[in-house]
Amino acid sequence: MFNYNNYMQPQIPRYGQPYQPYANQAVQPQQPIQPQPVQQYAPQPVSIQGLQGKTVDSIDVVKAMDIPLDGSVSYFPLVDGTAIVTKQLQADGTSKTLVYKPSEEKKPEQQVKYVTPEELNKAIKDISVDDDELEELKEDVRSIKKQVKNLTDNIKK
Repeated sequence: MFNYNNYMQPQIPRYGQPYQPYANQAVQPQQPIQPQPVQQYAPQPVSIQGLQGKTVDSIDVVKAMDIPLDGSVSYFPLVDGTAIVTKQLQADGTSKTLVYKPSEEKKPEQQVKYVTPEELNKAIKDISVDDDELEELKEDVRSIKKQVKNLTDNIKK
């Protein structure tokens, strides 16, 4: 059923009166807006998809917290974010408390590989240069020194 009394009826102005379309509407007085005081942080109950519990300051607080008697798990995240504590009533009437802490994935340390004497000798032989190659290297270094000296002399002139 509809209540037709709440609908506005169009008003037709009488001859000589100004048209006022909202003249018959009651004006509701408005209350002034009061500033709300700032409230300190208070633990709020967890209400995400039916999870039970609330934030707590420490694990010791969880021990004193009441939990549902139906055996459902209650979650108590610590305010500082270091752990989540769960508490559940067991069939024997005791409560079971578990603490979940975040873990950092540790990278396996690289183990030091020691060189055997055979591997060391082989590496030294691979590095060693025979006398002919050593003389060629010395000549190359001498020629590079001469070229550098010539360039510096030309720059000075």
